[in-house]
Amino acid sequence: MRNLLPKSAYARNVLTLMTGTSLAQAIPIAVSPILTRLYSPEEFGLFALYIAVVSIAAVLVTGRYEQAILLPRKERDALHIAALVILLSAVVSVFLLLMVLLFKQHIADLLGNPKLAPLLYWVPISTCLMGVYQGMTYWSNRKAQYKRLAISRTLQSCSSAVAQLSYSRAGEAGLMAGQVTGQFLATTALAHMIWREDKGLIFSLRLPRMKALAKKYINFPKYLIAAHGFNTASGQMPVLLLSTLFNASTAGFFTLTQRVLGAPISLVATALGDVFRQEASKAYAHQGNCKLIYIKTLKRLFLISFLPFFIFFFAAPSFFGWVFGEHWRIAGEYAQILVPKFFFDFVAGPLSGMFMIAEKQRLDLLWQVGLISVAASSILLGFWLSDVKWALIAYSAGHCFMQAINLLMTYGFSINKK
Repeated sequence: MRNLLPKSAYARNVLTLMTGTSLAQAIPIAVSPILTRLYSPEEFGLFALYIAVVSIAAVLVTGRYEQAILLPRKERDALHIAALVILLSAVVSVFLLLMVLLFKQHIADLLGNPKLAPLLYWVPISTCLMGVYQGMTYWSNRKAQYKRLAISRTLQSCSSAVAQLSYSRAGEAGLMAGQVTGQFLATTALAHMIWREDKGLIFSLRLPRMKALAKKYINFPKYLIAAHGFNTASGQMPVLLLSTLFNASTAGFFTLTQRVLGAPISLVATALGDVFRQEASKAYAHQGNCKLIYIKTLKRLFLISFLPFFIFFFAAPSFFGWVFGEHWRIAGEYAQILVPKFFFDFVAGPLSGMFMIAEKQRLDLLWQVGLISVAASSILLGFWLSDVKWALIAYSAGHCFMQAINLLMTYGFSINKK
């Protein structure tokens, strides 16, 4: 791994995040064989449905202003945007709580699972914590404080795993409570580290300046809420539709597949993506392009990922049956179908930050519309054929095609500043 990364500040930053992220991802994978024996596929499916709702709702709470934290030349302006993100997260989450109080049963019925209704009270808590954490993460990224991110991600993963094991008698509610426990502890720890090191700047915050910067970067909520909403919805679309059109157990099998295959993506691609945004945004602002950084990151992503994904394609069904229990072997068959999709996500995902760096939010929105259309159409095709595996095959193929288009677009953005 070290031979693939040069001995530079870039490589050290990547390795710092990889260390924290590897621990953060290793812990859920390590406890998964225990969790799959404590929780049923149906309970995992209901938890997945909850996570889908939270993920889509979380797009709203920050206004996507966290994406703008890396852009201002002045540290003080960047901190004002981070504070704006935190404020918006709290306000919008209160609004979401009111929606849950008034319409929780209607929402659960719409999603095809009445059991979800009492669990929706966790949603505004999760969205608030996610929004606050996102704001502080982008601020730490700007400051190149990657150690902060590594510590907080590890803490979140560890505490969530321990809590979910401890709360197993509560059924699906134990999975949700464990998730929120991890979010709270990670957010609190990151806030403490930022306060300790940056409190001098924090005292300079002023509401009028927040308003001015909110207007300056209005294109972020104007286009990115919809764009990232489509992106998140497309990612959660399989869970939503599999649960609604098939059953909660099918969604549970799919969720375990995501949990296992998502680990290598978060392990390396997220770390490379964080550093890529920081390095590429600087090069783009000062040189007018970031082609060399883009190509370097693309090569690393491909070299790191190809062989592991190739091997896993053939081993997935047996691996799932042996590690998680024979009744979870179906999840391994799902994983085999979805390996190409996750491979393209791994390679293209970190580089999609070019949409923000090049301020191509409109094109990002159009691409996201295409992605969610492909996701929905493929699952509906499988429902029409009454075969979930055909739904997943169509979903995987369509996703690969859309990510290939994404790579062509972002490479073009990296070449010239227009």
